[in-house]
Amino acid sequence: MEHERCYIYSPSKSDERPSKRQRTIKLNFQTDLSARLDIYRKVWTQQETNIQTTLEEADSATQGQIIDFVATSARSQDELQASIQTGLIVAGPSIASHGPYFERLGRRIRNETDSSYIVLTSAESPNLKTFLKNLIKKITSRTEDDEDDEGLRNGVVSSRRGPRLLNFDLGHVQEWLKRNQVQSIVIAIQDSEAFDTGLLIEMIDLFYSWIDRLPFVLLFGIATSAENFEDRLSGKSLRYLDGQQFDVTQSDEIIEKLFRATVAHPDAEPHIGPALCRRILERQKDHVQNVQDFVHGLKYAYMSHFYANPATIFLKSNPKFSDFSSDAFDAVRNLPSFRRYVEEKVEDGNTRAVRQLLDSNKALYTIIEGFIFAAQDSLSSQNVAAIVLTRIRESLGITPKIRLSSIWTRAASGELSGSPLLRETMLSIRKTPSDELMRLIDSLISLTTETIGPEAEPIVIPIDLKSLRQELTALVENNAGSEPLRSQDDVRNESVRTTVVAQKVLLSKHKAALTEQDKAYSQIVTRFCDDLGSYFRFALVDPKSLPLHEIMVYDLRSPHTEVFQPKPRLAIERALATPHDYLGCDCCGVTQDGENTLAATQPATAILYQLYLESGALVNVSDLWSAFHAIMSKEDEEDESQTMALFQRALAELKFLGLVKPSRKKTDHIAKMMWKGL
Repeated sequence: MEHERCYIYSPSKSDERPSKRQRTIKLNFQTDLSARLDIYRKVWTQQETNIQTTLEEADSATQGQIIDFVATSARSQDELQASIQTGLIVAGPSIASHGPYFERLGRRIRNETDSSYIVLTSAESPNLKTFLKNLIKKITSRTEDDEDDEGLRNGVVSSRRGPRLLNFDLGHVQEWLKRNQVQSIVIAIQDSEAFDTGLLIEMIDLFYSWIDRLPFVLLFGIATSAENFEDRLSGKSLRYLDGQQFDVTQSDEIIEKLFRATVAHPDAEPHIGPALCRRILERQKDHVQNVQDFVHGLKYAYMSHFYANPATIFLKSNPKFSDFSSDAFDAVRNLPSFRRYVEEKVEDGNTRAVRQLLDSNKALYTIIEGFIFAAQDSLSSQNVAAIVLTRIRESLGITPKIRLSSIWTRAASGELSGSPLLRETMLSIRKTPSDELMRLIDSLISLTTETIGPEAEPIVIPIDLKSLRQELTALVENNAGSEPLRSQDDVRNESVRTTVVAQKVLLSKHKAALTEQDKAYSQIVTRFCDDLGSYFRFALVDPKSLPLHEIMVYDLRSPHTEVFQPKPRLAIERALATPHDYLGCDCCGVTQDGENTLAATQPATAILYQLYLESGALVNVSDLWSAFHAIMSKEDEEDESQTMALFQRALAELKFLGLVKPSRKKTDHIAKMMWKGL
């Protein structure tokens, strides 16, 4: 008889349950979400207005020329045309921006001219017949009735006033023109360089044969140059075209204007941080070069800021204390900048005020209002200072040329105050002659009158530029000489003197004698530089030093990078090579000597992928199955059939991922398509 050790458990006689602290408050991880989203929609609506205004202004000059060209071509259609009126629109290398540009151009052509506007791309024009079908369909789609549409689908259309026409016959357009009486038919070829050369030649020849009956005007979108486009066409086709070139504002210049209207706008709220801004601009420069993607990246940053940060509820316009919940105040108390502010108060011995801020939401609301107002004012001044510095360098022609986006990111990082860039600019101002200084002051005065958006206020520069200009104008008018006035820091007012002392040559610089007018001009320049220096020292502050800057500034790169620059291949390779990183289990993470080992507990696809990594360019499927079966270690027939099913499914998944493909050289082999990391 076996004996086992046992224990007797005697529960207490009391039936009372032990005291337990229970949660009485329901947690709300998305406090005031609807209110924050309302603030986001209002803010982004204003930004969309600024973006649309900027795009229209950037396109207005070139589009105005194109519209005048289309209108002139339409008025001359009554005369006998010896060629097709053609516009060569050099839209730049940013292919992705061509579509939105031609869309905006089409809206203006339809609104300002009596013309029909159609856009065609290479994707819908593989050959001449398909090109004509799509062309006819787009031209007549707004007025054709159901009977005509049915005929177009069947390939033959019966005309009410003539014989039956094929669905690629331009006679349909001629009948449509008689009913609608438009002055011209504008056909925009968006990506002309992607078209086959033979198709372009056939298309031009066909349009030329119909020019006496159909008022065609062609617009070719060109990414490289008009010369490359002309080299593709034959001499006969070129004689059929009467071309005019139009140069579109390039994508990088439009991005700078959008940056000025959105990120660097003085009234921007919230502000984008420098790290995220650099990421967006680098992606724009290296990968995208598309205006719409820049706008989408900016919009996603705004969405992330208002959705993920409960403290952004305090950006509400005309706020009241009753509009905010206790969770919003708790979110502010957990901000790092608020904690630093509290620590500074404690170090100063002001513990009573700190206790009041931690216990009283009303007291906290009072300082939140002041901090947000001060942060908004400081960030607005910083944006204006970056714009002013950029304008000064552009007006003086200082090289190298630095864009506003680069200067702004340095300012937002707190790197611009006292930097070599700022010192170089101030030194250039001190050496500037009177005529260039006059142009600089005029440029800054004109900057104070510029506005972006219907509700934006002009830029304010806290320097009395008008009185400075009046004083300078009076001084220049009293100048008897024809040469401009020069300051004491100008290199032309310096001379080099050579002295021989003890058989050694010494070189020394000496100031030339200044006239009374030059001395007065030097005082004006010195006063102007001192005012500018004081202004830049006040405006160029580090945003991270501002209390509650987390409410005003969004600078998280990780969500933006994961969305706009994802790395799916890296994630797939990591999941297949080391499945325990994602599964979080111990059975898949067995290692020997620090290396991953194959185990039957791992997913079948991961096992097959690791065997795939050890193989060459061609893999014998039979050998692969033998190795897979050995790892799974199944012996009976039923288990072997299940193992075969797992093997076939894993192999199919590798094929679906594009890692392998059937080999034509050997029927029992598969070809390796990719190597890890390559």
